[in-house]
Amino acid sequence: MKKQFLFAGLLAFCSTSFALVSCSDTPSERKQDAKENLQDAKEDLKDASQNAADAMRAERDDLAAKMNQAGRDLDAEIEALDRKIEKASAKEKVKWQERRQRLAANRDELKSDMNRVGEDMKDGWSDFKTATARKLDKISADLKED
Repeated sequence: MKKQFLFAGLLAFCSTSFALVSCSDTPSERKQDAKENLQDAKEDLKDASQNAADAMRAERDDLAAKMNQAGRDLDAEIEALDRKIEKASAKEKVKWQERRQRLAANRDELKSDMNRVGEDMKDGWSDFKTATARKLDKISADLKED
């Protein structure tokens, strides 16, 4: 999306430049028009950049909310497993302890990723978002199994 806004700004700038070159006004009028068009192009580019930043912030906030919810779900499931382990037979304890370890590892990995969400990741955001979505799907699947 950021690329689209930057492309739109660049297109506006190029269009403005072309319009300036093709004008047949007097030199002083051309110069004034060029200044106005250049200022308009700068404002368009600034707006496009701000829109891209706002969109990225919204994506980051949405992802952070999903990650927080998954973390709360994992914590609740781990607490439930701790209660089951206390009351389970030796054979069942092994099963529940293995599941608890797997969920705890998922929770720790999720916490690590949550710390990265706050970082400035302009270059690797898409990869991070995709990898995190896969992890959230995996965590959801793990929570559904018993």
